[in-house]
Amino acid sequence: MAKLAAVLLWALALTSVQNVVSMDDEDGDWSDWGGRSGRRQDVMDDQDQEVNSNEERLTAGQLKVLLQKFDANKDGKATMQEIMAFAHEQRKKETEMAGIGLIEDMDTDKDNQLSLDEHLNHLTKHAMSWRELEKEVAIETAKFRAADENGDEVLTSSEIAALFFPEVSAKVLAISVQANMQMKDKDGDGKLTPAEFWGAFNEDGTADVMLIADMAEDFKKLDKDGDGLLNAGELGAWESGTFHTELAMLKLMEIADKDGDMAATFQELENARELILSTDAQYQLMEWAELPGEL
Repeated sequence: MAKLAAVLLWALALTSVQNVVSMDDEDGDWSDWGGRSGRRQDVMDDQDQEVNSNEERLTAGQLKVLLQKFDANKDGKATMQEIMAFAHEQRKKETEMAGIGLIEDMDTDKDNQLSLDEHLNHLTKHAMSWRELEKEVAIETAKFRAADENGDEVLTSSEIAALFFPEVSAKVLAISVQANMQMKDKDGDGKLTPAEFWGAFNEDGTADVMLIADMAEDFKKLDKDGDGLLNAGELGAWESGTFHTELAMLKLMEIADKDGDMAATFQELENARELILSTDAQYQLMEWAELPGEL
């Protein structure tokens, strides 16, 4: 009886979570549930960062090895470009590992590959709302074909990563961004207002001014051309997760780069170690420093 009760409680909790996600999807608001770029993920990341700030310190040894990883041209410095390139490559490695597990879950014919039919069957079985299923099938089919680099109509473990983590493939990310743009773009002008981007609307359809004001700083940083709207390229920075990583690394440079060359030496990083502790850069650097077998 105890086991049965536990199972029932677990099922009830799962149903509640699914209902919340379904309601958000029906409202067309993906920003809150945007994986690496979502606001809810940001809250969790902030909580994790607080724990890291209070309990963990990057050691001199960790900083030295991180610098070696970043420093592609081996000049003893890490530039923003080198750090962001490292971040992208590291993300690809992580997603390729995840791809192995994804294939095992969906590969019904056990050929260690994922066909389009297997992917769509899995999507259909796990759909939380039938209303958007037809549209989702079209989007996922386009993403599948973009991820299929050799055109053999199946995805290997390295190819499947792009299907579920579009940020590692420019072609798949473009499809994902376009779909998200179309879903959010209420007036169909090909750009997003703050209200459209955040899904910040009142019940009467007017913009939620207070919510938009709370998030104005992030929107302004995303809006690179300063026109008050987000185009596909600017939305792509959010969808890919590079926005948050770039902001964190820019803060790192602001603190550590004392000679103004937009690069950091080991000594500059070492001197800034305590100041880094209270920034988003601390969380990201610690995550990289704790990669198994990497550092």
